[in-house]
Amino acid sequence: MFLTKLTDKTLTTNQDLSFNQQIGLPIEVYCSKRYETVAFGQIETYCESFIIINGQRYCRSSYLFFGHPFLSA
Repeated sequence: MFLTKLTDKTLTTNQDLSFNQQIGLPIEVYCSKRYETVAFGQIETYCESFIIINGQRYCRSSYLFFGHPFLSA
């Protein structure tokens, strides 16, 4: 299950994040050091370095983000 999630649900680009933010989909923040989900919620804002969810800032290089990737036509 986790391998499928890594290949099908990982949010890596700004386009992926923007898509989830625009339609209000929640995303999962996963810590690979602790092997657990640390947050789940809607994206408040993001930049090249961080994503803010539920008022908490998460470093894009330190966590894995899962949601619905942008689908191009």
